[in-house]
Amino acid sequence: MFNKVYIIACCLLLSANITASELTRIVLKDGTEVILNDDFTWQYVLLSTPDTDAVSAPLTSALKLTPAVIANPALMATNVSQGVRVTFKSAQWDDKALGLDFSIENTSPLTVLKVTISATLFDDGGNKITTTEFNVWQAKNRLPETYLRKGQQRSSRVFQLDNINPVQWKKQFISLDIIAVETR
Repeated sequence: MFNKVYIIACCLLLSANITASELTRIVLKDGTEVILNDDFTWQYVLLSTPDTDAVSAPLTSALKLTPAVIANPALMATNVSQGVRVTFKSAQWDDKALGLDFSIENTSPLTVLKVTISATLFDDGGNKITTTEFNVWQAKNRLPETYLRKGQQRSSRVFQLDNINPVQWKKQFISLDIIAVETR
């Protein structure tokens, strides 16, 4: 009995320390930079590294989109994790509030109960404005018809953001990152 518990505890500790490490970076023909990880995943490089002269600048100005991403903003409008794809659909202005709408698709064999994302908005110059988290999909407890099953696609509700200047956000630069997926 002791051996089984010891083995399980060791496996849990070791698996918690395993994360994707960057193997290499490559630049595609169109100038887009991609990171290849050791767990067979990849991702676009969205942000440029700050210059040494920009050390005195505020932190928000140091986070700037790369020219390749500014030229092709679709690179950051979709994120996939654990078989769930979240895509930015549209933006709507209501008085002074910005409304964001997303599409969620499940390609995993598991039933999805909740999807949480982090959305970062950038101004038309590629400078970071804000980052916020949303539960873009959440099923209702004990209502199986609200679960997101394999092959299904649903729209999120509209999420309101205040304090976004419509003049600075005409190009609608938004980067998505799936933080958590709860499945059954």
